Amino acid sequence: MAGPGPTGSARAQIAPATTPATTDDQAFAQALARALRDGDHRLALALIESRPDIAAMPAGVRLRGELMIKLGRASEAVALLEGHLTQDATDALARFQMGELHFAAHRDRSAILAYRLALAGNLDAARRSIVLARLGAIEDRRDLRISLSGAIAPDSNVNGATSATTIDLYGLPFSLSDDARRRAGVSATVSASLERRIRMAGPYALTVGGSAVVLEASGRAFDQNQIALFAGPEVKLAEHARLALLATYRDIDYGGADLETWRGLQLTGEAYGDPQTRWDGSAHLDHIDSQRAAALEGWAYGAQFSRTRFLGPSALWRASLNLDAHALTSSEASYREARLAVGRLFALPFSSLGYLEPYGHERVFEGRSSIFGVRRADREVGASLRISRRDWRVKGAFPFVQTTISRSSSNVALGRYSRQRVEFGFTRDF
Repeated sequence: MAGPGPTGSARAQIAPATTPATTDDQAFAQALARALRDGDHRLALALIESRPDIAAMPAGVRLRGELMIKLGRASEAVALLEGHLTQDATDALARFQMGELHFAAHRDRSAILAYRLALAGNLDAARRSIVLARLGAIEDRRDLRISLSGAIAPDSNVNGATSATTIDLYGLPFSLSDDARRRAGVSATVSASLERRIRMAGPYALTVGGSAVVLEASGRAFDQNQIALFAGPEVKLAEHARLALLATYRDIDYGGADLETWRGLQLTGEAYGDPQTRWDGSAHLDHIDSQRAAALEGWAYGAQFSRTRFLGPSALWRASLNLDAHALTSSEASYREARLAVGRLFALPFSSLGYLEPYGHERVFEGRSSIFGVRRADREVGASLRISRRDWRVKGAFPFVQTTISRSSSNVALGRYSRQRVEFGFTRDF
């Protein structure tokens, strides 16, 4: 890796702790200095690991991590450094090392996150300059990005099964059987995305890409498949600010049959107010063609905004607001909705990171329902907690567990339910 690595700093910090109080300490210090000077990385690592008191020091962990990288043991270095960072959430140098690891492996999303977290910590001026240069290089080389994730959820209530036992239809009371109120059962989800950026003259580029999501639930009734494509010009407005106008296409299947197709435009932008603060925004306008009913065709439009503040090497918070509307042929099916969420990333025991996000969601329909006799309004409050072990990696993928608890209230019985959802999954960036 180009630029000054952490070896010199780590060696300097270890040196006072190894000031020879005994002949053995003096011999250890001399042997370690000689191995580092001669580039004998294997011997240097063995020497440090022979001294658990030195190996457990923050500087010792960082030096072990760099030596592992030089020996081609990058996955072990990731496990070591990520485990250390969940125990010492203030070590900006270790987070910087993680950024360097991901940068060298072209895992740009992970590298950007690590670098931004490191900048929010007590990073020295030399490495801050390196980080800013790396972030600029990532933007310039952003040619191809691929991500893959998968998850399995037990009794997932993916269909939002109602908790009510009776409902009113056309003013008449009906009882709901257990089958009508059943959950969706076990579900499995696989998602993938690909983005290609083709640079053009000056600050301009062409962005093309797509994504796919496949959800398989117990039985076929709740299966969902979605394919999305996008393409359009992008302009670099400043060093870390971009704006793109994309033509979009989305095809959705539900229950094994075509559901609807979306075609439209999306305007997206991102910018950093300072190295620790990121702003994201987007607006979209889509025409919906429904394969189920002409009454469900029409327009969808909305906007999304988010602000991310990096607080330190292992902490950030994010606030987001989504506003959307469906203006369909049927006023009964048309609605407006809003979602507000605030999330916090923090370190947990056992080398884990947690992301907690409480949220509130409201959906109000435009017309009075001929079935329920009221203008439907739904409100949902909930919270999700995602715990990941980034020191556990298999072929570059790390596992996570996500729990979501929510409760929905509505003036329509079918809209009242509680949901407890647990997902076990993995994610991988290329």
